[in-house]
Amino acid sequence: MKKTAGFLGVLVLVSLTGCATQEYVRSQVSPLEERLGKLETKVSQPVVMPEADKAAIMQANDKAQAALDVANKVVGDVKKVENDVMQAQTAAKGAEAAAKGAEAAVKGAEAAAKGAELAAREAQQMQKKSEKIFELQQKK
Repeated sequence: MKKTAGFLGVLVLVSLTGCATQEYVRSQVSPLEERLGKLETKVSQPVVMPEADKAAIMQANDKAQAALDVANKVVGDVKKVENDVMQAQTAAKGAEAAAKGAEAAVKGAEAAAKGAELAAREAQQMQKKSEKIFELQQKK
């Protein structure tokens, strides 16, 4: 019984202090409804951009497109230069190989020239010997 009485007491206190009247709620919500209505009206209307802003955006777009075109041209030029560099490297490797071949040929020619000089000296020595032998036979 005490529990029921306590519960009823708490219920009476809550009901007396916790409820707001409809009039009070309307007075609080009404200004918010007006503000929300104005915002909904603004949001539902299409945004109109001033002509000056449109022109500035178009000008910026044109400049960006021109910059992109220049960048694409530069990329093309860089690729061409890379190709030229690769061709030059290939030609340099070929020239280096040809120079090594020429160097080997020069060494071979030098060796042949030394061999020819040696052969010429030997031929001269043989000629002198032959002349001496011929002279000795002529004296006999």
